[in-house]
Amino acid sequence: MKSLFSLSLLISAIIYKRQYDHQNVENINIDNIYGQKFDYIVVGAGAAGAIVAYRLADETGATVLLLEAGGQQNFNNDIPAFQDKVENSVQNWNYTSTENDQIAAGRVFGGSSAINSMNYYRESPDYYRLWADITGLSNVWSYDNVLPYFLKSENNLDQKLVTNSPGYHRRGGRVTVTSSQPNAMMKQLLISAQLFGHKLTFSDGRKPMGTAVLQNTIDANRSRVSTGTAFLENNCLKNLNILGNSLVTKIIFNKRKQAIGVEFYRSDRKYRVFANKEIILSAGSIGSPKLLMMSGVGPRDHLKQFGISVITDVKVGHNFVHSLGIIMTFDIINQSMVMAPTNTFNNFVDYYIRHTGPLGYNQSTIICFPELAYSRTYPELSNGCVMARTGLLGNRIVLFFIVILKHPKTSGRIELTSGNPFTSPIVKICKLCHKSDIDKLIKVIKLALPIFTSSHMKKYIKINAIADCYPCNGNYFCYQYIRCILQKRTILPVPMGGCRMGVSPDNGAVVDKNFKVFGVHGLRVIDSSIIPVPSEQGNAISMMIGEYGADTVIKNK
Repeated sequence: MKSLFSLSLLISAIIYKRQYDHQNVENINIDNIYGQKFDYIVVGAGAAGAIVAYRLADETGATVLLLEAGGQQNFNNDIPAFQDKVENSVQNWNYTSTENDQIAAGRVFGGSSAINSMNYYRESPDYYRLWADITGLSNVWSYDNVLPYFLKSENNLDQKLVTNSPGYHRRGGRVTVTSSQPNAMMKQLLISAQLFGHKLTFSDGRKPMGTAVLQNTIDANRSRVSTGTAFLENNCLKNLNILGNSLVTKIIFNKRKQAIGVEFYRSDRKYRVFANKEIILSAGSIGSPKLLMMSGVGPRDHLKQFGISVITDVKVGHNFVHSLGIIMTFDIINQSMVMAPTNTFNNFVDYYIRHTGPLGYNQSTIICFPELAYSRTYPELSNGCVMARTGLLGNRIVLFFIVILKHPKTSGRIELTSGNPFTSPIVKICKLCHKSDIDKLIKVIKLALPIFTSSHMKKYIKINAIADCYPCNGNYFCYQYIRCILQKRTILPVPMGGCRMGVSPDNGAVVDKNFKVFGVHGLRVIDSSIIPVPSEQGNAISMMIGEYGADTVIKNK
């Protein structure tokens, strides 16, 4: 056993190396950038944008400028158990909806892939069939069409899964994906789910009905893998220019409605840069709609309210979609059953030296119910799922239990609050405005609660009370109690939409099948804002969109 001093030195050296990689992403001198021209300008270095910028530079030889509003990651991003810590930091835009929901969105290299729960889930073939039917683009969106773009990024270290799933998974991509064993608490939950008939299924979503232990974007050293670490750090491409802490506030158009450049602010100073070929927005489901509207691309009447000159009248900000989730917690009776993910010296030794222990653990289980399929037309698209994971709540380890209505009727809208680009947009939603959504959420809760309150699980967990919600004589299934839970604990897991893809702006679409914005030239949107169908699992899907969109640009479509 090495001495404490030697271990401390070794851990410090590992952290220093990781910090060095994070802090050396930027590679262009701001003093020389004003008025420069690049072939492509990519706005946003998130789950999609980092991929788009890298692929364009690597596969075309073109000069690319990647602008990110946030800064570099740090060692907290690396540690899976510190996900809550980075989500509650300056790396999160922390948007707020009209119903006071906190909406997470990464403001850091890697975007949301640097602060999220690291789950890697692709959704089912029926999900993309519904996507195709809504957009009218069946030749674009199908499972067969998107699968190669999932595979392009993937470096799956689960050799058994790769061997047993030829054509579905591979080694060799830039985004490392791993499987880890469920901890003692999660194992008991899996047993309970199977006692209720929910058999184990694939972790990638291709057969969604049943129980799966999700894979994670975590490497062999148990460190988070974001698109920032995978595509931007240790960058050897001289034609890929990267600049952080640079907030883009406007797209510059010429008289022919051609996007020719962008304005951005860094350290309170305004800069202008120009593109020879195209501007690509990858600022996310809230950031991209906001930037388009600030630049004159959006609903005419709305933009006129703020004195913004209209370049083209399209429904930017409309069709903002999201799943609905309800968070409940169960207290773990025997706290020694699960190791606490605290920042003790022993835990750091396990994590950095042995690549084991609770700091490197971030395992979620998902259970999707065939009893609540989206419709008869899409029988393999579940509309009701439940996710579970363990974590700290205060000073105790609890079991987090998230009930999810994946595809509610409710949708929202992104609107500007003013003509000031430094103000946050309004995220308008109405979570429980449709009675059918309420009824379906209640059904999901009633399907899920028996798994968690079974005689098997009562040996391990007990439900935590929700403030001001009271079960009916101890009955946790009564309508009064469940309705109260809906009012107190409903959240928006992952926002999507706002720049929906489609065949025409007449049906509410903002971009066409090639990600090009209708009504202007030289401008594309490649991120989760194009998605017409919500999913609570946006990580892998956004990466796929980045690969798909980059390939579309490269093929000059």
